[in-house]
Amino acid sequence: MRMLRNCKYAGLLALLLLPQAAAARTDALAAHGTPALPPGFTHFPHVLPDAPQGCTLRMASAGTFDTLNPFTLRGRFVMGVWSWVNETLLIDSPEEPMAAYAHLAEAVEVDEAARRVRFTLREGARWHDGKPVTAEDVAFTVAVLARHGRPVHRTLLEHADPVVEDSRRVSLALPPGDARRGALRLGGIHVLPRHYWEGRDFGALTMQPPLGSGPYRVAAVEPGRRVAFARSQAWWGRESPTGRGRHNFDRIEVTYYRDRIAAFEGLMAGREDWMLEADARRWAVGYDLPPVRDGRVRQVEQPHWFITGMNGFAFNLRRPRFADARVREALTRLLDFEWANAALFHGAFRRSASFFENSDLAAREAPDADERALMAEFGSLFPPQAFDAAWQPPRSDGSGRDRAQLEAALALLAEAGWVPRESDGRLVNRETGEAFTVSVLAQSNAQQALVGVWFRALRRIGITPRFEVVDAATFAARTRAHDFDLAYRFTIPPEWPGREQVELWSSASALRPGGGNIGGVADPALDGLLDRLVAAEDRDALRTTARVLDRALQWRWLVVPGSYGPVRRLAVSDRIAPPPRWPAHAYGDDGWWCRGAGR
Repeated sequence: MRMLRNCKYAGLLALLLLPQAAAARTDALAAHGTPALPPGFTHFPHVLPDAPQGCTLRMASAGTFDTLNPFTLRGRFVMGVWSWVNETLLIDSPEEPMAAYAHLAEAVEVDEAARRVRFTLREGARWHDGKPVTAEDVAFTVAVLARHGRPVHRTLLEHADPVVEDSRRVSLALPPGDARRGALRLGGIHVLPRHYWEGRDFGALTMQPPLGSGPYRVAAVEPGRRVAFARSQAWWGRESPTGRGRHNFDRIEVTYYRDRIAAFEGLMAGREDWMLEADARRWAVGYDLPPVRDGRVRQVEQPHWFITGMNGFAFNLRRPRFADARVREALTRLLDFEWANAALFHGAFRRSASFFENSDLAAREAPDADERALMAEFGSLFPPQAFDAAWQPPRSDGSGRDRAQLEAALALLAEAGWVPRESDGRLVNRETGEAFTVSVLAQSNAQQALVGVWFRALRRIGITPRFEVVDAATFAARTRAHDFDLAYRFTIPPEWPGREQVELWSSASALRPGGGNIGGVADPALDGLLDRLVAAEDRDALRTTARVLDRALQWRWLVVPGSYGPVRRLAVSDRIAPPPRWPAHAYGDDGWWCRGAGR
């Protein structure tokens, strides 16, 4: 903590590092262009600014919890502590991508030349105990999260070098890459109270209600079972532009159910008001009950606004049989998604087809001229047909026994040296006689229904499959050690992909023990394309490069694509009223209110 003690004497250093004339003061920041909301805006457009305040919202959640500290990897935390108890310097715009408005801070200044950002804290910002939020708190937060926080915090903050200029102003060093995007990321950290955490074990599991600065405080806890949040009547943000019309309930009670059926029954019995439905089959056919028919419970579907990325079964290319792209394509052709989606999931899902799914970065159509020009520079990454057509996952006829896909898979496997043995039909290596087996590693049974459909087809051609479900720690250890055939994995990139893609796909990451490139793809040409992605200076260049990267990954058949839900399914009591409209880049949960409250 020596750095923190010295921060208060660093005023001169701050002047050297962040010249006053180099940056314009602003109450909003956008990665590109100008923030949409004008200076002096009164509230976010999606909220009802004079929404009634009051009542209790009862939420049903699946699972359990064993800590109230969400900022470390230890334990299962309560999401509400993250989002309702703690506040960020800037708040992401619910209407725009890559834009944020001053919140806990009242101003942000970016000095691109000095590679630093200064935040000026809001004068009236207070912790729940009445003490002011200070620049020392920001510096403490940077230090403690850089050392004890989640990996994303450590990577972002390990070189942030906080400099406290006075009680309300602090400057931070920007991470590598675009300055404004880096400032947005730093502005998204949740600020923690130094006077509360100093002297406590930050990494310990705890049920002690934390001290925060947000609209709610933890009022009661039943470990593993229930957490109650009470409105902070003195919340400093109540009448701020970023707070007005938001967080309208006097109390929020979150009950954890280990059994999702019990949670559903609680909703239908009127004991709960709010539940996210994870079971697409129940959503389609299980809600035909009196509370839904007479309007007491409503089903709300909201399209996902974020990049959903790639969900699927990643091959381990370090295993010789999976190093052959023909084998990978053959196994992909045998997953009959169309039949499974119709027969098992009532058409609720869509096939993941892009590593940037649900965004303008996804390569869905044939490449345009700019994409073809960039592809030509990295021509070894693409088959000839990639220059004229988009890759798509194999599509079956939906019958559950698509002969064409089966024959195509067998032909590819035969080309790769794998043929059915005459004596028993087992698929074996033509030269060695080795039997073809496949093991799929996962952390839960959530994919079991889809895997079952796939395994049925694998068995038909003589492959012996196995589904291994292990706990999170074992899954992490085995993927780090590359001890798997295929592993169920989802990769969700940020709005502006960059260096995290290098970690996922570069040769260096494939060779480094514990690297994020668990599949082991390694190609100098791909490394060069990743460097080009990181260097993209504007959205047009990013879009072109990301689509070309998407095509390079797609045509290598690195993943057997799974599925994703295009919407969030929310079951909610009719006594809870929604905001006037859904925002474009958020779900708008902060804008709901209680009918009859405040009257």
